[in-house]
Amino acid sequence: MDVAVRQVQGRRFEVEARGLSLVIDRLEEQGGPGDGFRPTELLLGALGACMMGTMLGFAENQDIPIESVQVFLSDEVAEHPERIGRIRVEMQVSGAISESQTASLRRVAARCKIHSTLAGDPQVDFDFVVL
Repeated sequence: MDVAVRQVQGRRFEVEARGLSLVIDRLEEQGGPGDGFRPTELLLGALGACMMGTMLGFAENQDIPIESVQVFLSDEVAEHPERIGRIRVEMQVSGAISESQTASLRRVAARCKIHSTLAGDPQVDFDFVVL
């Protein structure tokens, strides 16, 4: 998978992948127009979508009758170095789901690719090139 991030203007960026794009920008109170996503919002959104998608795929394969799903995520900042120190996730699922199915759905959601990556301290290879 390839993703490109390009500077549009100042600290306004465009993320592109597979011909799709979205804008990353600062909040209004930080001097930006406030009409783009923040990088941490994208990280939280990726985690929530991955957890939901993984869980829904499992539910479909197991014929678990899910009517609707919502995921709410928030973060807490840690310092030294500044980073996301904690992510809170609440997944709300409706449907005629038994206790054992609920346990399975919870376990599967927590094993999505993004959650496993964040929990696993991934190796990041970083090259810095001056043109």
